[in-house]
Amino acid sequence: MNQIAHDTLLFNLHDLILLMAVGQYVLLAVLLFCTRKQTEKSSYLLCAFLLLNGAQSVDTLIIWSDQLRLLTLNWHPSLFFWGHIGVWLQGPLLYLYVASVLYKDFRFKPTDALHLLPAITVTGLLINAYYSLPKAEQIQGMQNLQFMWTPLMGNLTTLRYLSVVAYGAWCLFALARYRKQLRHQYANLEVSERSWLTWVVLGVVLIASWALVVHLIGNNIEHTLSNFMGIGGNYFSFIFVNSLVFTSIRYTHLFDGLSSTQPVSAEEPTAEEKGFKDEHILRIQNYMQQHKPYLDNNINLEHLAQKVSLPERTLSRIVNQHFNKNFFEFINTYRIDEAKKLLKQDKTKAIIDVLAEAGFSSKSTFNSIFKQQVGMTPSQYRKLE
Repeated sequence: MNQIAHDTLLFNLHDLILLMAVGQYVLLAVLLFCTRKQTEKSSYLLCAFLLLNGAQSVDTLIIWSDQLRLLTLNWHPSLFFWGHIGVWLQGPLLYLYVASVLYKDFRFKPTDALHLLPAITVTGLLINAYYSLPKAEQIQGMQNLQFMWTPLMGNLTTLRYLSVVAYGAWCLFALARYRKQLRHQYANLEVSERSWLTWVVLGVVLIASWALVVHLIGNNIEHTLSNFMGIGGNYFSFIFVNSLVFTSIRYTHLFDGLSSTQPVSAEEPTAEEKGFKDEHILRIQNYMQQHKPYLDNNINLEHLAQKVSLPERTLSRIVNQHFNKNFFEFINTYRIDEAKKLLKQDKTKAIIDVLAEAGFSSKSTFNSIFKQQVGMTPSQYRKLE
């Protein structure tokens, strides 16, 4: 008797968490839609992603809650599985959202429609296997969840979670490529590096991976443990995903993003490919020495190109091919030289003040680059006679 009461309590809490998740997703989507610029594609994509997660939670609730499942069967049995179909769009939406945040010139392309093919295919399969059945057969298939245990539903569930994991891996690859490209255009990477976006992707991948493991081993382990794992996944999803969504909403608009154009190669160019003159090199060197633009911790390739009256691509070629550095290394070399002067001029000045005056915005970045270039820490260098 005690076991029945305990299971019932867990089940009710599970329903409550899913209902709260639905409300949270919808609320966040509405809040984002109302407070962001309507021209921002990332806002639309994030809204769609949130609403999709809400639909998935509704679908899970009406399938696995006995009372709600019976109510749905009595009302309209064709209401099942729309959230399941929508999950096939979760990976594509995540990828497109990541791309729209990273690149300011992001545009939808005709080939993006290919991301819809899995969802369309699954819809066709469900129409054939469930939605086209007479109402009585739909009720019979879902009343005791027999349809959920068919090979079709088992395989579709496995594949949809694998789809999310695969798209997540694609997103992580895009983030790695983006960080490499950052060093060709920015000198400070703390905000522009998008570390929070990595956590968003990892969170979605971990949740999908957990659900996949529960699905695959659920029939091979003790029933109570399987239920606990499934319920635990929903609690984890509610807490983790919502915290990550808040983070993404907070940080998405602190940085305009990069151009998706590939950075200039550092390989030795031919005479025709060189694309710059010795006068351009002298102009940059003189400007760096006289005006010290590297002291501005927000300096980037675009800003410096404007200051020296050169196209961004030309400046990038000079930095990469003449100085043999990316933009990050080029600017921070000047900053380290400035920091070395400051450390010697006033040995009582705090390290945090030195790095700020030299143009750095992060102590960890300053210490790492200083040790890499000088071979010792700032404190050790200051003690040298």
